[in-house]
Amino acid sequence: MDWIRLTKSGRDLTGLRGRLIEVTEEELKKHNTRNDCWTCIRGMVYNVSAYMDFHPGGEELMRAAGIDSTDLFDQVHRWVNYESMLKECLVGRMAVKPSPGSLWSIE
Repeated sequence: MDWIRLTKSGRDLTGLRGRLIEVTEEELKKHNTRNDCWTCIRGMVYNVSAYMDFHPGGEELMRAAGIDSTDLFDQVHRWVNYESMLKECLVGRMAVKPSPGSLWSIE
């Protein structure tokens, strides 16, 4: 209940003052500490720093710090509705890297 109360408090849980950004893999990797912890699940990036104190596994959440944690999440919490639980922590979407074969060239 305390987590729900915090998400409804109006506190900026993203650290971005309400704006969504496109997150590169390099940017995601930078956010890998207890007080600055971002993770990616199914292409969406969340700042889970504030959730750390509420996570049932506590510091175990650090295993997801700065990485795409989709596989890890599915191994442990496939049944959890993370989108609802973390919606106030949404930083943005992962940037899609263009594949080398998809670039047009003009000859």
